[in-house]
Amino acid sequence: MAMKTNLSIKDLENLSGVKTHTIRVWEKRYNLIEPQRTATNIRFYENKDLKKLLNVSSLISSGMKISTAAKLSTEKLNSAVENLYKNSKDTFETLVVNDLVIATLNFDFFLFDKSYTGYCEIYGFEASIEKILYPLLVRIGLLWTVDKINIAQEHFLSQLIRQKLFTAINEVSIKASASKFLLYLPENQHHEIGLLYAYYLIKKKGIQCVYLGPNVPLSYAKYCAETIKATHVICSFTIPISKGKMAAYMETMSEYFKDCKVIIHSSMLDKLDTQKHQSLSFLSTIDDLKKMLN
Repeated sequence: MAMKTNLSIKDLENLSGVKTHTIRVWEKRYNLIEPQRTATNIRFYENKDLKKLLNVSSLISSGMKISTAAKLSTEKLNSAVENLYKNSKDTFETLVVNDLVIATLNFDFFLFDKSYTGYCEIYGFEASIEKILYPLLVRIGLLWTVDKINIAQEHFLSQLIRQKLFTAINEVSIKASASKFLLYLPENQHHEIGLLYAYYLIKKKGIQCVYLGPNVPLSYAKYCAETIKATHVICSFTIPISKGKMAAYMETMSEYFKDCKVIIHSSMLDKLDTQKHQSLSFLSTIDDLKKMLN
């Protein structure tokens, strides 16, 4: 996948929340950032401009005037931002996500680990997933849609998150239980981070769980469920499929897993006739899963 390495002013608006008009005013009045120009005289910005804009925006949100923030040296700007970490959890979370966006763009493992670990040590793993890594994935998804991130950067981030999840999963002891969960993603479904987090939550509850991962044919899932005598089957659709194919898949699941409680997670639940499949349960958020497990 080809990637535009330069950021437009609209990209800065989308990623920082600062309106294009405001960015232009800050440029002209305070020399906050200075765009580069291509050989054909088209204005563009770099990752360092995005980082500065994110930091200044955070300071302004905390009460600092733009006239004051714009005069700060890079060292003093960074110091002021670090002080924000100590004053507000919400601000802290915003700043951590900002750092992780920059770390992803620059393949900066050290910045990623420092920012993530600093938050995790204070608020714990689950808060780190739900308050930091999920919003981060949303932001990175925006970058993907506007062609500002390539597959190497996306893989860099997803592999780091998967490592964090597998580490947490492996630290939870395995226990025998009356309930047995089977988790998988159907064929051509590859984004497993959400399902891995579900695996962690289920295992933490002391429930036996078999995780098959992404791209699993339905017949193989059926064989596994029969072998382990699964009581619950959870599958997740992270990439939308046609309404007809989804309806057919749910019909087959109802037939294959008659002795199991079948739970489907999908971003397109509002487009499905869920009432037609009374034997199936549906999840739209991680909170739905938590309520089910309690």
